[in-house]
Amino acid sequence: MESIIIKTRDKDELNFFLELAKRLGVSAKTYGEMQDEQLLKAMEENRKTPKTDKQNVVDTLNDILNEKQDEYGK
Repeated sequence: MESIIIKTRDKDELNFFLELAKRLGVSAKTYGEMQDEQLLKAMEENRKTPKTDKQNVVDTLNDILNEKQDEYGK
C-alpha cells in the first residue's frame, strides 16, 4: 500500500481533502490520528510485559546516578 502526505494550509483545506478521500472510497487519517494509534499500540504491547517493583526502579536509577554504571550493564 502506498501513502501520500498532504500538508494543508488550514483546517478548511484539511477537511476538504478528508471529505474528498471519503467520497473516493479511500482510507484517510490525519497525522495526529496515526500517532495516537501508534501510541495505543505501543501501550497495549507494553501492558503484556511483566511489572517491576517501584523500589527496584528507584535503586537502579540511584545506581546509575552514583556512577555504578558497570553494575547496571550486567
